[in-house]
Amino acid sequence: VPSLDKYLHAFAQGDYLTFFTNTVVVVGVSIAVALAFALPAAYKLAFFPGRRAGDILFFALSTRFLPGVAVIVPIFLVYSRLGLIDTLHGLVLIHVALSIPLALWLMRRFFAEIPPGVIEAAMLDGASHAQVFWRVVMPLSLPGLATTAFLLVIMAWNEFFFAVNLTGRSAATLPVYMASFFTTEGQTWAQMSAAATLAVLPILVSGWFAARGLVRGLIAGSVK
Repeated sequence: VPSLDKYLHAFAQGDYLTFFTNTVVVVGVSIAVALAFALPAAYKLAFFPGRRAGDILFFALSTRFLPGVAVIVPIFLVYSRLGLIDTLHGLVLIHVALSIPLALWLMRRFFAEIPPGVIEAAMLDGASHAQVFWRVVMPLSLPGLATTAFLLVIMAWNEFFFAVNLTGRSAATLPVYMASFFTTEGQTWAQMSAAATLAVLPILVSGWFAARGLVRGLIAGSVK
């Protein structure tokens, strides 16, 4: 007989709300900080690129090729000395570092779709760089910003490796919570499936509501 008992068990047994709150805080703060750094840099690289613009973009993208296992030991040692193990702000720093390169690469591409003449016209009218950025570029790039933010949220929401190695009970996120159903007595598959459903549900719901804007952002620039 179909039942919600496993969902109730997964919700109650592992203190789901604590892990969910940790995940929301880490993801929300890290994405906001990452975009705050990446958006101005993407604006500069899209409209006023210097000689090293290509090198900067390549370096930003190349950091995504570095496996986490290659840097976890030095990061763990530094975090241990700074008292950042099992803290939300320590995990936020990791997510910011992981998110900035991808946000920079994607937003630079979305900004590049804006005709340069629009920027030049705004500046001829006396607009400053800050005014051009906030009043011209950002409104025209909202679909791209929504797409980038959503992709970053998915990446941060699902991140497991650094979370499981740098946190304990206090700052653990939902992926770590799901792994807790692997025990020495075996795997509780029913509870783990219910926990996975609860963990992915917020992303599915938010993606469903944002689907139209996400599609516009994903196809931006594909058709001239």
